Amino acid sequence: MLIQRPMNEHESDLLIGHETDELIIKSIEGELMETIQPPKDGWTHDSLESLYISQYSPNGWDAYLGTQWIGSSEI
Repeated sequence: MLIQRPMNEHESDLLIGHETDELIIKSIEGELMETIQPPKDGWTHDSLESLYISQYSPNGWDAYLGTQWIGSSEI
């Protein structure tokens, strides 16, 4: 899972406003590993959760939509 779905109305949804941003995968060391274009209709929680991010950086990764950090293998 990249972005935690908000559990209640008081939690922020990191996806909001970034649905059409590129998904950027970086190694834990900060090296750019992959850039993935958004789906035609934009990212959703389901479309992000369907990705196997570790294939791009098997030793650990951080994920961003544009400049917004959205998750890490270290969580």
